[in-house]
Parts: sequence; C-alpha cells; structure tokens
Amino acid sequence: MTGRSFYFLVAALWLGNFMPALDQTMVLAALPTVVGALNGIELYAWVFAAYLLALTIAIPIFGKLSDLFGRKPVYFFGMGLFALGAVTSSLAQNVEQLIICRVLTGLATACVQPVAQTIMGDAFPMAQRAKLQWVFASAWFIASLIGPLLGSTIIAFATWRLVFLVTIPIGMIAVVIMATQYQETVERHSHRLDFPGVFLLGAGVLALLFALSPTDRTAGISAQSMSLIGISAVLLVAFVWNELRASEPVLPPRLFLIPVVGIAALGCIGSGVVQSGATSFITIFVQGGQGASAAEAGLVLGVLTMGWPVGAGLGGRFLMRIGFRRTIIAGMGITALASLGFLLLDRNSSTFTSIGWMTLMGLGFGFSSVGITISVQNSVGWADRGVATASMQFFRSIGGSVGVAIMGTIMGMRLQPVLAQYQLSGAEGGANALLKPVSRDALPPDVLAALQSALTEGIHNAFFVMAFAAIAAFIVVLWFPSTLREPMPSARASEVPGPSHADATVAE
Repeated sequence: MTGRSFYFLVAALWLGNFMPALDQTMVLAALPTVVGALNGIELYAWVFAAYLLALTIAIPIFGKLSDLFGRKPVYFFGMGLFALGAVTSSLAQNVEQLIICRVLTGLATACVQPVAQTIMGDAFPMAQRAKLQWVFASAWFIASLIGPLLGSTIIAFATWRLVFLVTIPIGMIAVVIMATQYQETVERHSHRLDFPGVFLLGAGVLALLFALSPTDRTAGISAQSMSLIGISAVLLVAFVWNELRASEPVLPPRLFLIPVVGIAALGCIGSGVVQSGATSFITIFVQGGQGASAAEAGLVLGVLTMGWPVGAGLGGRFLMRIGFRRTIIAGMGITALASLGFLLLDRNSSTFTSIGWMTLMGLGFGFSSVGITISVQNSVGWADRGVATASMQFFRSIGGSVGVAIMGTIMGMRLQPVLAQYQLSGAEGGANALLKPVSRDALPPDVLAALQSALTEGIHNAFFVMAFAAIAAFIVVLWFPSTLREPMPSARASEVPGPSHADATVAE
C-alpha cells in the first residue's frame, strides 16, 4: 500500500490508538479531583476496576465480531460507544454514574484498539507492518507525556467535565478518514453469534476478577473469594466445552492448536503479569517505600512508555533480519532480565536504578509485542485475524489482573503485622500516609521506618511473582516455531487500494 491512502490510513489507525491512550492518561491525572467533586472517595478504586473489567471481558468478543461482520462496522461502533461514554462521563452527577460510564469507555476501548491492530494486519504487508510498529507504539508514548499535563491544566483553568470530552474530536477525525480511505469488502453470510459462549466467558472472567480484586488485601484471600474462584472455574470449563461444539465460537479452540498462536498466548499471560505488576507497584515502591516525590515516581513509570516505542521500532527492523522467533525470544529475555533487576531494588536504591530497569523492561516489551502481534496475524486467515489479534490482548489482560491481585495480597500480608503493631489505620494514619508528604512527615521516626521497611519488603516479595512470570514466559517462547508463512492472499476478505503482496516467509 502506497501513496495518499497509505498515509491517511496510518493516521486513522494511529488516532484509534491515541484516543483511548489519551483518555486513560488524562483521566488518571484528573480522577482524584473528579471523585472528590462527586463526593465518592470510597468508590475511587471502582472507577478503575469497572473500566478494566469491561475491557478484559469484551476484547475477544469484539475481535470475533470483526471477523463475522467486517472491521469497519465494528470500528465505527466502538468509536460511537467511546463518544457516548465520554459524553455521559462528563454529565455524571455521582460516582455510581461515573462508574457505569467508564464501563462504556472500557467496552469501547476493547473494540477500537484490537480492531485497529487487525486492520493494520489486513492492509499492510509484513515488512511494512514491522517498520510501522514504532509509529503505533508512539501513541502511548505521546499520550503519557501530554495526557497528565492536559488533564491537570483543564482541572486548573476549567471544569473537570471537559477532561472526558477532549477525545471526541480525535475520534471524529479517525472515523472520517477511515470511512473515506479504507475500502473493505466482506462476503455476506448468515452468522450465528455464540451467545452462550459470550455469557459463559463474560461471567467466568467477571467472577475471577472479582475474586482476585477485593478491596482489603491485608487478610489474604477470603472464603467469598475462594467461592468466586470455584464459580469461575466451573463457568470457564463450561465455556471451553461450549466452544468445542459451537459453529462460530468466540475463541475458537482450533486457533490455539496452531503452535504460533498457542505459544504466543502463553507468553502474553506471563508478559501481562510483568507489565501490570511493574506499572502498579513501582510507583508505590519508589514514593512510599523509598520516600521519593510523586514527580520522581511518575518519571520512573513514564520511562516504560518511552522505552516501549523505541523497542517496537528496533524490534520491527530486527524482525525482518533475524526472524520472529529470535525477536520474540530477545524481547522476553530482556523483560526477564529487567524483572530480575527489580529484585535488586531496596529502600536505599536510587531512583536512577529504578529508571534503568524500567527502561530496559520497556525495550523488552517493545521487542516481544512486535514479534507476537505480527506472527499471530500472519499465521491465520482473514476470517480469524480479528479474534486472534484480540486474544493476545485478552490473555495479557488476564495475566495482568491475576498477577496484580496475587502481588497485592503478598504486599498486604507483609504490611498487616506492622499496621496492627502500631495500631495504624485510615487514609492519614495507615500505609496510605507514606504516599502523602504531609502525613508522612507527621509520623514518628520509628513508625515511619517500620512502615517503609514493611512496604518495601512486601513489594520486594511481590516482585518474585513478576520475575517468575517473566522467566516462565521466556522459557515458553523458546518453543516458538522458527519458520512462519503468511496466509495466501485468497484468504483475505479485505482489500485496500495498493499493490498486492505475496506470501512472506521468515526463516531462521
């Protein structure tokens, strides 16, 4: 694909990635003010949880719908749903309404981002996709830079309600470009959507995430959580049974019998644990355990999104020279090395040490994500490309949710004895005081030292989970096939103006 259509389509797909990224980074900066204005601080965590739950459950469903009905209709539906979520969020009168609105936004993100990646797999040949990876990864890099600043500026000089509306013009531009520059033809057949599969998958994942996302992490996993885990197991087993018999399953089991897809899915689970674990706990470690400022903690987190697009760009170029297998193994190896580096952090480690390991981890994620995404897309035909692409994000999200829950429990169990010893509780007197300079300075020196020690030790123990997942993912991808072949052009049901491309083989 060349010429004007190429640049316009790249712009539309980039905006499709940038819009939810900007939304998340702006909302993250503005949410304390928003929740405070709505008098709902006790439901603060559920604004995040609702978004994540909707995103995780819906990813494979929308991926499958794009295979059944075409990419453009699903992409446009996602953009419309995103706009609806943005408008209703800006009109929310209480936190309960805001949570429902963020569910809509999570569903829309689960629709837009995987479908945008799938369109890229349809429209561009492998070599072009590899070179473009850094472009699309840069959406998160730019959003992480300007999102918090833009959200904070809006809060300071206008109303918080405008924060949710900024992304609507971006979505409108993307829709117009996609409608005029991307031509898609889909063979029309009668389809039978797998409603039992949708229900069983959604209910099973929902039960699992609720079980592993209790609000109190200090007492371990409760009997209620264990019951939900049991219910989830039954529902997910029933889901697999249903998928083996459904005519058009949501997650076709046959896909995961393809070595590339099956091994990539296992790698994504481990990668999700590492990604979510690092982003969730490194800021608490730096700010709460080491006593650094919020700005320093934000810088440590930000370098991950800076290293990712650099890794994606380098990985895309190396991919064409050394092959998928070596690129993925290199990425997972770098990630594993960075995860082991996290085990070297303690209370006395410098902020620059944390920055170094986070940068290395970002590079590893960039390398592995490029190889996994393109190899999976090249291993299936058009009719399965949407669900195959979305399933990688689904398994990464599942890994992240489960991993963070386990790591949070480990951290909380280490903190509980110290909190009980000093009879500390509440937002100002408990472990939360470590994240607020005024409250932290008010703590007696011995209490402060004990809390910081317990927090850093608890997170350090949690980092072992992250390191184990990274090493396991690295070992898994060692079995990645050494040769891949792109599906025949006849398997494609989508065409974009531009030169056709033949099969591409990457051998090692």
